[in-house]
Amino acid sequence: MGPITIFDKSALQSFSMDEAVWFDAFMMGNITPLFYVETLADLEKSVKNGKTPEEFVGLLAHKTPFHAVPNVHHAKIIEAELMVGPSETGMDGTGRPVIAGGKPKKNTDGTFSIHFDEFPEAAALSRWYEGDFFDIERNVAKQWRHSLESQNNKTQINILRNIFPTSLRISNLEQLKIEIDNFCDSNDSHLLSLVLDTVSVPVFAQKKILDRWRKEGCPKLEDFAPYVTHVFKVDLLYYLGIDKGFISGVRASNKVDMAYLYYLPFSMVFVSGDNLHQRTVPLFLRNDQTFVQANEMKIALKEFDDYFDSLPEEVKKLGVMRIAGYPPAHLDNVVTKIWDKSMRPDWRKISKEEQEERFKPRSNTEDDAELVKKINQTHDSAVDIESDVQPPRGDDVQQMFLKRTMPVKKGKWRLISEDQQKAINDSEASGNQ
Repeated sequence: MGPITIFDKSALQSFSMDEAVWFDAFMMGNITPLFYVETLADLEKSVKNGKTPEEFVGLLAHKTPFHAVPNVHHAKIIEAELMVGPSETGMDGTGRPVIAGGKPKKNTDGTFSIHFDEFPEAAALSRWYEGDFFDIERNVAKQWRHSLESQNNKTQINILRNIFPTSLRISNLEQLKIEIDNFCDSNDSHLLSLVLDTVSVPVFAQKKILDRWRKEGCPKLEDFAPYVTHVFKVDLLYYLGIDKGFISGVRASNKVDMAYLYYLPFSMVFVSGDNLHQRTVPLFLRNDQTFVQANEMKIALKEFDDYFDSLPEEVKKLGVMRIAGYPPAHLDNVVTKIWDKSMRPDWRKISKEEQEERFKPRSNTEDDAELVKKINQTHDSAVDIESDVQPPRGDDVQQMFLKRTMPVKKGKWRLISEDQQKAINDSEASGNQ
């Protein structure tokens, strides 16, 4: 697993299927809810390049990394932070995604594990690849297209345009972001009320939130609700950017593009081919985060594809998951530079040391079968935690089990070897008996 990466639809569309294999291999995808809805929305588009809308969506679904996890919708994170506190948001500076549905269990050795069934979003992607779409998904696509065409920014702009003195001159997005940061560096109750209105907190909940804020000593906005502050700043840049002519208010999809920035705190890397993202994302990045243009990522992925394609056939038959634990240490591209920045500092040394062993064919399949058996035994023997037992904290969790449906092949690449495939099939067959 590589650096946690958010990507938009434009980035994934730019990759070939073979390049998408290496994106999945070396970047840990965090998929925003926007990506799924944007992808579905293509069902309402006309035929492209001789493909039906269903085929077009299916192809995009197949490119989507199967190692990726779906991030919780930003509205849920806002609700948790405002009603309970910042500890519930994942705003810890690590770039970890916020995922839902995990069930804590206790292992036989006394340690804890978190168990996830297959994410509904991942199951949907598998169906879409097969051309299977639910009626409700087609309705979502229609509603999404309609909401884009009918959205009106004027009301919000009229409310927000007077937050700065009329004498203040702002000449570009960079200066606007600085003024937004200064404006939000406050513990004024009127600011908090404005924030709650802007992020659409129901009126009945606002009093409770304001009461909690006062009980906590009227802290600054960012201390009280760091994630809500981030979302509010993204919205301010968008609405005031339109008002000042820095962002087009005509292009309806700009609001969707800006909403991707809501999920920046839960990533290390953002990949996009969108012009608005290129202009706005860098303004919100932490020092440990990186913005990558899609064409630059594509060049790196093609370089990986060429390198691994040059290996002997007996090595390639071992499968991507066996031969690509780390990026090739001798290459120097945007992906390896991100690994240098975001991953363990000795990864290149480990990659070189393990390369020879990783590429060495095995003489038998017992190791694969035993590994699958051991993992299944650990998973199946874990028991539910009693209701009166304190749930484990992050540092107490020793394993995380994610149920996934993955293809055996993608593009020209076999993801697992024939021996691994057989071991998994035998394990599943024995488990169903």
